[in-house]
Amino acid sequence: MYEKIINILKKGKIKYSEYNHESVLDYDAAKRVRERFNLKGVESKSLFIKSKSNKYYVFVTLEEKRMNSKKIKKLIGEKISIALGEELEEITGMTPGCASPFGYSKDISMIVDKDVFKSEKFLFSPGVPEITIEIKGKDIQNIIELLDNPIIYY
Repeated sequence: MYEKIINILKKGKIKYSEYNHESVLDYDAAKRVRERFNLKGVESKSLFIKSKSNKYYVFVTLEEKRMNSKKIKKLIGEKISIALGEELEEITGMTPGCASPFGYSKDISMIVDKDVFKSEKFLFSPGVPEITIEIKGKDIQNIIELLDNPIIYY
């Protein structure tokens, strides 16, 4: 998955910075990494979810925001739940706790919180807990335009 994400960034001519560090699987560890590298970006939150009919989605938002499952139900027409870590690993190859905001197969829809476009800098994991990538917030829309995934705005 890491290579796929880097290829998307290169294809879109997206400037990015990559930081290697200890494993980050929670927001406390992410905060320590941000402080050590003096990163000013907003940490992303990417939740791998599934609907009652077993269709998978990735919900992309910002670290401090909560997912409103009722709002998502209105958007997609059915109830959702957080997918199991084993499902994330089996379907995407990503480590549970560090789902990427993009890079998924085209059968996985993306639900993108419009607030992600407002951040000056955006930090995310490329599915590997020892790497953080920083891009400009304005580049998120450019990335989305390169993807084959169905996009639903939240």
